[in-house]
This record gives sequence, structure tokens and C-alpha cells, in this order.
Amino acid sequence: MELFKELTDVSQGVRRLGAAAVDLCHVALGVVDATWEYQLKPWDVTGGCVILLEAGGKLTTMDGQPYSVFSRSMLASNGPLHPQLLQYTQPKTEALLRQGFDLSEWFVPRGYNLK
Repeated sequence: MELFKELTDVSQGVRRLGAAAVDLCHVALGVVDATWEYQLKPWDVTGGCVILLEAGGKLTTMDGQPYSVFSRSMLASNGPLHPQLLQYTQPKTEALLRQGFDLSEWFVPRGYNLK
């Protein structure tokens, strides 16, 4: 909630639609500049991730690590805005990890190459 407030204070507005795949498509279309989320499941985002990346968007975890559909956090942006967003999301994510918040990857099938 603290991150939501901080980003609201430094942006022209924050809107949560409730469907991660739709949020990713809105970033891809340029309707919004970014979206973020914790605790997503692979089926929540896979289609939207493909659309965003094909449109030239940027996708990482909330702490800036490479994203996979098994990641539990996601930060998606139009690209140029990504470094500025990470200035807010990285410290908050690191604080959550220190508090014991589980952001490890969901189950990854044996032999599945994440790269």
C-alpha cells in the first residue's frame, strides 16, 4: 500500500483494473505507462506478457531481475520509464523480502529453461 501511495504522489494517476493480462495489454497499447503486481500466477499474465514484449515494452520483476512467467512479482512499462519506476519498486521489494515475504518463483517444471 505504501508503494501505491508513493507512485500516486509522483504520477498523473494510478488505476488498478484487476486483470493483470489486460493491464499488460494497456501498457502495450500505450493506454497506460506501467503496471506492477505481486503474487501473480503464470496463467494471470502469460498472454499479456507476449503482447507487451512484442510491442517493445519492458518487463522485469519488481526488484529489476529478469522476469519469467514463474516470477511472483512483475513490473511492466513502456521502456523509457522503467529505470525511474525501479527507484521506487526495488527498495520496497527488498523491504518485503527482509520481512519474509515470499517472492521466490512458483513451481518450475523440471528441465524447463527460464532463459
